[in-house]
Amino acid sequence: MMGAKGQIIITGVSSGIGLAIAKRALEIGFSVQGIGRNEPKELTSNPYWVFTTADLSQEKEVEKIQFQSAAHPLPTVLINNAGTLGRMGQANTIDWNDTNECMTLNVTAPMRLTARFMSMLQKSKQVFFTGSGAAQYAINGWSSYCASKAAIHMYAEVLAQENPTTPIHAFTPGKVDTPMQAQIRAASAADFPGVEHFREEHAEGLLVKPETVAEAVLHVIQNPGEQPVVFPTSQISTVL
Repeated sequence: MMGAKGQIIITGVSSGIGLAIAKRALEIGFSVQGIGRNEPKELTSNPYWVFTTADLSQEKEVEKIQFQSAAHPLPTVLINNAGTLGRMGQANTIDWNDTNECMTLNVTAPMRLTARFMSMLQKSKQVFFTGSGAAQYAINGWSSYCASKAAIHMYAEVLAQENPTTPIHAFTPGKVDTPMQAQIRAASAADFPGVEHFREEHAEGLLVKPETVAEAVLHVIQNPGEQPVVFPTSQISTVL
């Protein structure tokens, strides 16, 4: 069933930013196809929600994903939100498997999913990637994550050049109150020397709410062309 405003396809919908976008999108009239390992149970009763189980770290599962709205004339939006922080630690301690896991989920999977999406849908479409300020600022202990986000920012820039009539964006949400932030705060100072700063910001209530990011992203989806390819959600003025 197609929502009145079109379809949004989101990876990484079990919690955090992905879940917040899915919930808000359903509230305002989009239908949503969630893709991931675990379905958020709170959305299962919504008639405009469908879930596709897939492990995006596995090539075969990425390549077999079908887009539910491929034949529908309303706009379809792909939000590549699934990702991993990867293992934190000094770069010389990060082995092949650590690096490969982070790069596969943060870079290879969204690139391939997007390539398939762009090829399969000939109608009106948009593509978004959850980026990070870590793509632009080196963070001691986060070598794989920083490199992966820099790669996906550049992929978005290239994709935008190749598809000038399709809105392509990577958004940087800032420090958001998600399970990934909890993972960061649990790190040792040896693996992540800057961990205390993250703990302090959390204790002071300074983290961005996932719902705030969701509002900003949905605003851009409904007002395409207003932002550069890579933009921070903090610059989007919305009424919550």
